Amino acid sequence: MLYLLNKGMVLRMKHDFAASNQSLEAAKLQMEKLYTESVSQNALTFVLNDATVDYAGEDYEQVLVHLYLALNYLELDQRDEARVEVLQVDIKLREIAEKFTASKFTEDALSRYLSGMIYEELGEWSDAMIAYRKAYEAYKKYQSNFGTPMPDMLKHDLIRLTQRQGLPDERDQYRKEFGIGPEQEVAGPNEPQGELVFVLNNGLAPIKRERIIETWAPIPVAPHAPMQRGPHNHQPQQLEKAEPAPLPVLVSIALPYYESRPVRVASARISVSGRQADSQMMEDIDAIARASLDARMPAITARAIARAVAKGALQQSVDKAGKDSDDPAAKLIGSFLVRIASVATERADTRSWLTLPANVQLAQLALPQGVYDVTVELLGADGQVITSHVFPQVGIRTARKTWLTQHAIQ
Repeated sequence: MLYLLNKGMVLRMKHDFAASNQSLEAAKLQMEKLYTESVSQNALTFVLNDATVDYAGEDYEQVLVHLYLALNYLELDQRDEARVEVLQVDIKLREIAEKFTASKFTEDALSRYLSGMIYEELGEWSDAMIAYRKAYEAYKKYQSNFGTPMPDMLKHDLIRLTQRQGLPDERDQYRKEFGIGPEQEVAGPNEPQGELVFVLNNGLAPIKRERIIETWAPIPVAPHAPMQRGPHNHQPQQLEKAEPAPLPVLVSIALPYYESRPVRVASARISVSGRQADSQMMEDIDAIARASLDARMPAITARAIARAVAKGALQQSVDKAGKDSDDPAAKLIGSFLVRIASVATERADTRSWLTLPANVQLAQLALPQGVYDVTVELLGADGQVITSHVFPQVGIRTARKTWLTQHAIQ
């Protein structure tokens, strides 16, 4: 499944969107199958380690596969297929909210915003309004959970669409909240115009690593029942005795963590025939990945400690059996093998979708119908141009969106 996800993203980087979708669709089917089957495999995590269960993808990865399928379909000008994918995002998010109640990733703001753009272009204005409202709520969560602010383009879309839908009270609420007066509003593409939507897939997602830590775990101690002579010195009898308290033992456990990869590009600027637009942060995948893992870390740690306790109890049993053995070699080998197996099987699950970007940014530019050369400049944190690229002969159609994508993985 991970091979298919990474292959699909590499093909997307090469702008082979049809082949990319073939791989991502196959990965999506594997995800759904593994997501169901993994429930029956969970017992293995208590015996060996979390990596023994088939990897069905992190919660955010299961959503983003739909997002990238939708973006590929939009590049291929297949809007209805893209619409299907954003509808599936809604189903997947409900599943995540039910299964991972502690997760901070219960909404995907970019997918909500993308669905609003798709509905709007298809003329489904009510659905577009609902999608933009959901994006608005999602970005409020993003601000507190991941530090991602609400993009300005969504603010203007909310004001514009509430105006179009005849919702003056809601429009005025947004104007007041965003501090945008009527003279500051950005109009959407009018009838003689189309719109260029540029997607920057910036950097690469963090890598999941393994960290070995030591912690105290209570290892059960086998009870030793005292012996007592029976009446008239007959055979010894065992006395009932309460089990001794567990013995705290220092154990080593393996836990995953994310390591960010350096990202040189801070933003992008698109230029067409003297008009310019800067990209805005829409999805911080690096931050989402970290928060998603943090939410699951208590359960991961509990399983790791449970395994350590079980292995410690097994080690005690082997050591006790060795003491009763007359063969010193067997005693030594048995204890040694159990210790080696305990260390060898304690591994963190470090699997992840490595070709995802660190973040996703969007830029929009309204243009008259025509064919244009589009210049994309990638900017550093200081605002200086790192590199530039020209997309030649990009067609813009009246009342339609033209999608353009670039991956910056320096």
